Amino acid sequence: MPDQVAERLKREAQRVYEEAALPGRPGVSSSGVETGTCYYRGLRSIAHIDEGRGDVRSFVLEWQVTDVPRSDARAGQERVRRRLEHEGWRLTGESVSDMGFRFERPGADETVAVDWYEHTGTLAVRVHAPCGKLPAGFDEYARPSSEWSAG
Repeated sequence: MPDQVAERLKREAQRVYEEAALPGRPGVSSSGVETGTCYYRGLRSIAHIDEGRGDVRSFVLEWQVTDVPRSDARAGQERVRRRLEHEGWRLTGESVSDMGFRFERPGADETVAVDWYEHTGTLAVRVHAPCGKLPAGFDEYARPSSEWSAG
């Protein structure tokens, strides 16, 4: 399952990169698919205050490009936004950054965030999958499926 989640996130990150269509197709800065901590919920959380679960992880892939002019960032964001809306993703937030938005895929709880920060001209994309159960023997540090780069 983790490899399947990683592949889905990489496909979505690649689609956003292609749709952004930044001039010159610049390289991206990304550390690939990473895992995040998930916590206990409900009454069980009382017994495990601030203790992450070892059997459940979330997954995220982030990439960014700096020195992107506002007009290029806006045009790329609009292409991404149109596709997400057309596919039925739900808008969950706007103006989180200087110029950005968040969408969630109904039924899958996956999110895509596309932000632009004026001070550095950074276009930042974050594709996230919610917490999921891990198979026995999962090693988050030895996963070739986590590697990603645009191109």
